[in-house]
Amino acid sequence: MTPAATLRHDAELAPSAAPLDPVLSSMAHDLRQPLSNIEAIAYHLSMILPQSDEKAQAQLRRIRELVQQTDEIISGHLRQPAATQVAQSAAAAGA
Repeated sequence: MTPAATLRHDAELAPSAAPLDPVLSSMAHDLRQPLSNIEAIAYHLSMILPQSDEKAQAQLRRIRELVQQTDEIISGHLRQPAATQVAQSAAAAGA
């Protein structure tokens, strides 16, 4: 799922879910904007670079995979209940 599609998906879930932490929502938006740009640049490069350049095409696919993986991580944090996030933060601070 692209960052833009995930953002729309999260917006659709928001009315039925508990209100998201405004700071977390803002951070997710701030992180997704550059991800969308990276994904668009990778797509553009895949169109202008020769398909025969397998190494470049493989690297561009990897970039798009990493963008999607990062977006999924962001989405996962948005879906976690606030109490779970606080507990994880406290555990991480103590580690």
